[in-house]
Formats: sequence, C-alpha cells, structure tokens
Amino acid sequence: MVRFLRADIFDMYRKFKKDPSYRELLLTSLRSLWVRGIGVTTGFLVTWLTARYFSADALGVVSICLAILSLASVASKFGHDVALMRFIAAEGLPAKIKGVYLTSMKLVFPMSLLVAIVLFFAAPYMAEHLFHKNYLSFILQLNAIMLLPLTLLQIHAECLRGVKRIGEYTFFQTSAVSSLAVAGLLVALAAELSGNSPVYIQFIAISVAALLSSYRWLLVSGYFTVRAEYSVSLSALNRVAAPMFTTTIMQLLMSWTGTLVLAAYLPEATVGIYNALVRISVFTNITILAINGLMITRFVAAYHSGDHELLRKQSHEATRLIFITALPLFIVLFSFPTTVLSIFGADFMQYKNELFVLLAGQFIVVCAGLPGQLLNMTDRQHVLRNISIVAAVVNVICCLAFIPTYGMRGACWAQLIGTLVWNLLCMYNVYRKMNIKTFIGFSSY
Repeated sequence: MVRFLRADIFDMYRKFKKDPSYRELLLTSLRSLWVRGIGVTTGFLVTWLTARYFSADALGVVSICLAILSLASVASKFGHDVALMRFIAAEGLPAKIKGVYLTSMKLVFPMSLLVAIVLFFAAPYMAEHLFHKNYLSFILQLNAIMLLPLTLLQIHAECLRGVKRIGEYTFFQTSAVSSLAVAGLLVALAAELSGNSPVYIQFIAISVAALLSSYRWLLVSGYFTVRAEYSVSLSALNRVAAPMFTTTIMQLLMSWTGTLVLAAYLPEATVGIYNALVRISVFTNITILAINGLMITRFVAAYHSGDHELLRKQSHEATRLIFITALPLFIVLFSFPTTVLSIFGADFMQYKNELFVLLAGQFIVVCAGLPGQLLNMTDRQHVLRNISIVAAVVNVICCLAFIPTYGMRGACWAQLIGTLVWNLLCMYNVYRKMNIKTFIGFSSY
C-alpha cells in the first residue's frame, strides 16, 4: 500500500509539472476544496454547537426537519437542477441560458408551491401519527414554508456550476446555509436563547442563502440584459430530468431513511446523536465533493466531443486524487474516534463502533471514485436511476428490519449495506458499458 501511494503521489507531481490540463484540475480542485472545507467545517460546527450548548433533542428536531425538507425539495425540482446544469453547460450563449432557465422555472416554481402547501396541511398528521410528537406540528408547518427558498437555492447553485462558477456553486451548495447558521447560533448563545432556537436559525439561514444565490445567478447570467432565446423545450428538459429526479430522490432516501425511521421509534436525542455520527463520517467526503464539482462539466465536454480516452483519463485522475486526499482524514478518524466523539459531549463517546460502521461506508465511496457521475453525465442516467432504486430499496428494507431491534446501530448497518450496493452496481455498469475501471488500484492508464 505504501509503495502504491508513493508511486501515485510521484506520478501526480510529475503530471502537475508537465501537464497544464492536470495542473488546472488540481489547482481548481484545491480552490473548490478550500470553499467546501469551509462548508464542512461550519456544518460540523452547527452540529457541535447544537448538541453541546442546546441539546441532542434540539439536534434531533433540526435533523427531522432537514430530512423532510430535503426529500420535498427533490419532488419540487423534479430533477431540473442537474438537468439545468447540463443544458446550461452545453448552450453557452446568455440568451439561450436564460431561455432554458425560464423554461425550467415554469415547472419548478409551481411544483414547489404545491408541495409546500401539501406539507403545510399534512404537518399536524405527520407530527401526531408518524413521529408521535404532537409538539412538532407548528415547526413542521414552518418547515414547509422553507421549501421554496431551499429549492431556489439548489437550482441557482447548479446553474452557477453550469457556467463554470465552481467556487460560487460550492459555496451555495455546501457553505452558505451552515455559515449563516453558525453565526445565528453564536448570537443565540450570546442572547442565552434555548429550546428549539437552532431549528428557527436554520430556517433563517436557508432564506438568506436563497436570496443571495438568486442575486448572484441573475447577475452572473446577465438575466436583465439579454432577451431569452428558447432553444430547449420543457419536454426535452423533462426527458433528461426524469431519470435524474428518480436517482436524486433515491439518494436522499438512502441518506434520510435512517433518520426518519429512528424518529418514529426512538427519542429525538437518539436521532440527534445518529446525525452527528453521520456528519462526522461524511467529513471524509470533502475531497470527493470538491473534485466532483469540477469533474462533472469535464465529463460532459469529453463525452460530447467523443473522446473516450480523455474520459477514461479524467476518471482515473479523479479517483486517485480523491483517494490520496481523503486517506489522511480516515486515518485520523479511525485512530482517534473517542477523542473526536468527546468534542460533542459525554453522551456521544459510547458510539465508537457505530462511527466505525459509518466510516467503512464512506471508505467504500472514496475507493470507488465517480462511477455514478460518469453514468449520469454520459446519457446513461437511466442506468443510474435503476441502480439508485435497487440500492434505496435495500437501504429502506434494512432500516425497517434493523432499527426496531438494534436502534442506532441498525441504522448505521443499513447505511453501510445501501452504500455498498450502490457503489458496486455503479462500478460494474461503468466497466461493462464504458470499459472504465474506477476503483482505486484498478484505475490506471
């Protein structure tokens, strides 16, 4: 392993010196990594401040609201966020970009309002019959109102990625809400607020971030200076978006089913602790997300140019870069789990084994590279959709089977099994359909 890593690092250094394209990849990834690092750090701080200075119960309420909001936002976008990014990256001209954006909003805006209304009136029923916590009714109604701002934030972040504003995309996608929430929590602590203050602060942060992202997109795209040119129909957008919608909602089901099932069976404190463990484990994803944000547009360009060797090269470079940059984080977390957990409080220190299970799942993700994105960006989104359905069904079944008996540990194992199924199927299909091996150790060229 040491010899393999030494050879890879030397090869990366050699290409950095000689290959301008690879140098741009590395430097842009590092810039994106810096911004995403801010997001991961502030997200970690939000979890820590809430658990440490408010309560695990408060963290549980925030987790429940974000789970519902995340799933609802997928329904309201119907896959148009990623589809918009693809079409905007392909169109290029401001007039056509404005046209495809307005075409998409004809569906996204009314869908967001409709889903928000349904959630608002369903909130009392969910509080009483799904979560068995009547006092959550008002909070869930406020949560429904946040759907439109969150949808706009996510749409505009992907639009910025489409015009290669990777830094701004990364900020709005990962850092804006958590940075604002940290500031709000510090103010709440200074004012000695308590109770459910963290969830209200989260709502404010989402609203402000949505306004900022809308302003930046309208400014960057030249929205008010060009006349829209409609070169893409809504039906064409929907054909691309529909498989992506299914894929995204299956991904979110895998991410949030554990939280929702735990909330139905166990107290908010357990839900909060579980989500803190998830937050710690996905800290290792920081390099994946940074490199992924850059590589998607490169995958699109290489695929549409018909350069299969370039696509293979980009995939292999991304896999090695992800693994080498993420490995130190795994070493630290596997070596000092008790120290890391103690930061959140004494109640968290007994869950070292659960953290190990979640870290194992993230290690699989790091080793696998970007097979899902390769499928999604090369007109094989229907394959990824089918994989996502299988993996999500496995994850949901495991959650329903394990959590009632094993509690939080069952949720962790369900997450690991779902992650393993997802990545194995993605890697297999990328190799079978594209003859590209993405798994680290096999991704050489």
